[in-house]
Amino acid sequence: MIYINGQKSALQINEFANLEEILIAGNELCNNANQIITNIYLNDEEFQELYPHQAEDIEIDEIQKLEIKSMDFVEMASQIVEELFKVTTSIRLAATQSSESLRRGDDMDALTTITNMTDVIRNFLSMLTCFQQDFSAPKTEEYLKLSETYSQLLEEVLESMENEDWILVADLLEFEIAPLCAEWDEYLKSLRFYFASASESQEQTIAQ
Repeated sequence: MIYINGQKSALQINEFANLEEILIAGNELCNNANQIITNIYLNDEEFQELYPHQAEDIEIDEIQKLEIKSMDFVEMASQIVEELFKVTTSIRLAATQSSESLRRGDDMDALTTITNMTDVIRNFLSMLTCFQQDFSAPKTEEYLKLSETYSQLLEEVLESMENEDWILVADLLEFEIAPLCAEWDEYLKSLRFYFASASESQEQTIAQ
């Protein structure tokens, strides 16, 4: 039996050759309903691929029950936005702490923090890009300006580190990157409002 969000699906196990084919069909159904798959349970145990296309190696006779859990795109996006507020807080703290470490002469501690922080910033920017690509969020002038500024600041920090200009690195972290987090928070608030409005509109459409 195949279930999607607790409901018996029209999909039949014997229509497919392996688990991967079922998941492709299930993913198509979810996408058509503006949903994204979040969890997969194979024979009542959560399934996660240990290697690429592992699902292709699982034959039909190994499947007694398959349950697919999904979530609305809008709901997923809203949850991610809330998590990103924590990310801007961590960036702000990392920038402030590493700046203080540099001014004390604790270069090694600062370098470790800065390296981790730059990775977090890149992932943060990539996640925001996904909002436009995968969740249809608008590319506002605010977003474009902040993204460009952050990218330029990262380049300046890395260039200053290569030149071992630690005073400039400390200044960039304390007076540029850390304060900019407040502007990112304002942008995230606009995203929160956008997805809340989209969710309300979706609910009204369903009710009709």
